[in-house]
Amino acid sequence: MRQKIIGFLRSPQGRDSLLTTLTEGLSMLGMVLTYRLAAQVSKQDLDVYVIVRRTVNFVFPVILMGAMVGLTRFVAMSQEPARKRGYLRGALAWVVPLSAATMVLSFLLARPLAWLIFGSEEGAAWIPPLALMTVGISLHGVAYGYLRGKPATATANFVQLWVLALAPCAAFILWSDMTTVLWATGIAWVAVPLLSITPSLMRGGPKMRRERSELLRYGLPRVPGDIALGALLTVPGYVALRTYGLDLSGEVGFAATLLNLAAAVFSPVALLLLPAAAARLAVGDHAGLERRIGRMTWMVLAASLLLTLAFEVLSEPLLVAYLGPTGKAYLAMSRIVFIGALPFAFFNGMRSVLDAYFHTPRNGMNLMVAFGLLLLGSAVHLAIPTPWYTMGVVLVASMFWLGWATWRDVRFVRSELLRLASREGNALNVLMVVPEAEPDGGYRIADGQAKALEADGARASLFFLGRHLPLLGLYRARRRLKRHLKDHRPDVVHVYFGSVTALFTVLVSSVPVVVTFMGDDLDRRSVKGIARPWVGGLFSQVAAFFASGIICTEESLRDRLWWRQGEAVVLPLLPDGSANTGEVLGFLREVALRGDVKP
Repeated sequence: MRQKIIGFLRSPQGRDSLLTTLTEGLSMLGMVLTYRLAAQVSKQDLDVYVIVRRTVNFVFPVILMGAMVGLTRFVAMSQEPARKRGYLRGALAWVVPLSAATMVLSFLLARPLAWLIFGSEEGAAWIPPLALMTVGISLHGVAYGYLRGKPATATANFVQLWVLALAPCAAFILWSDMTTVLWATGIAWVAVPLLSITPSLMRGGPKMRRERSELLRYGLPRVPGDIALGALLTVPGYVALRTYGLDLSGEVGFAATLLNLAAAVFSPVALLLLPAAAARLAVGDHAGLERRIGRMTWMVLAASLLLTLAFEVLSEPLLVAYLGPTGKAYLAMSRIVFIGALPFAFFNGMRSVLDAYFHTPRNGMNLMVAFGLLLLGSAVHLAIPTPWYTMGVVLVASMFWLGWATWRDVRFVRSELLRLASREGNALNVLMVVPEAEPDGGYRIADGQAKALEADGARASLFFLGRHLPLLGLYRARRRLKRHLKDHRPDVVHVYFGSVTALFTVLVSSVPVVVTFMGDDLDRRSVKGIARPWVGGLFSQVAAFFASGIICTEESLRDRLWWRQGEAVVLPLLPDGSANTGEVLGFLREVALRGDVKP
């Protein structure tokens, strides 16, 4: 065992793990010191700084749009250095304009934003530097995601340490005025991430349209979840501000920050697991990945439980030693909120498993439900007089739901990896979705192609969605499709026809979806009505944006795509579905198995 540990630490993977763990530990200590330095100024300054940091974490996902996780994933899976740089430039194509817009709005709307965030327009001077800090943390996300995926571990860890620890501490050591501290922190957060990626930006590379499109397709569905994550730790403070004032708002925000610090202990797990998981999936090492996930699951659970118990026992001396006499004011709320450290730390440690495996934003869906529970509790607290600790309890309840949902999904991923590892040969399991069992059109083609695919060794099953379904019908269809996916466990879903059918499937399916556009789903000139042609065409285009693969039956249909024309393949289909079966199977296999089996 000792030799294995020494051998692991001497390997590149071991050195990266050790360096990343050390960096995260130092970053966490730096964040702890930052709040200590703020508390030395005054309790009010600490409350304001807590609210600023929580607001930054709430807002920056809107600018980043999932680029950090997407960059790590796609850069790690790409073998060409030029394409890695293409992903970086693609991410900056929207981060830079959105950052500029954020700064402009912060100056124009400083007073109303100050009233909303701090409860008074007197905080207007803090809004522009808060916006600059938001821009800086967004650029840090781009730089860090790119450097982790490249991999350039040493540079990535330095950027992380600078942004999370060194710059904020230095700002408080050099200045005591809160406005100056915020401006200095924001400038430092912008400068170092930009310097770290400047060499890559200065080198030539291919056009970035494809890379930008891939990042957006992966990142956009995750934006609501990223916002929900920030909101889970921020909104309770805003609600407390309206009910019990700035003091309690700061105490709730500080307790949420402690929760975030506890989860940050497990950040090295997520940071190392995401690129490793993506790389193992790319080469088909399902069994090895399942074993690694199993070990990490129990390690994270045990460590998070110990951390939670230790804080509950030692919280009073820790907070007094940390913040001085001021610490006692934060003790009660911190003890309540820190109960949620166990599920939140598990989520933070294992979320990368779901990011790597699922094409759909599974973490985002779980976060949205948890945020919905938080909003429900917040509404009750605002409408009905409730005790001061209500928002702490609501936050803990939301965190426990989030932890349970993560546990459930990680178990599913492990079972899927075991299934893929035990697969005999390369037989592909395909689910074919058609609007309904009509005697012609999509059903006839899908039925014929299913028989042809099975003749080539694949397994195929049909799912009939139904046409012109009301909202209740779509909900029932969603349950049917989810049950079908769970029972049959397809490797890929093939949708025959765009419009509602394709968009519904793309939004519901947890496995990769290939859409075949067949005619008036893209060419809407023959569709009657005023709104119907436009709405159906829009649904097709949105489905094409988020689909894992696109097939068009004619070249003219591919020309009607708003995006991804270069990625769509043209495969004419005969009315009985027998044409180009080999090419279709090869394309489905490449999408389903992420390129490990070539057509």
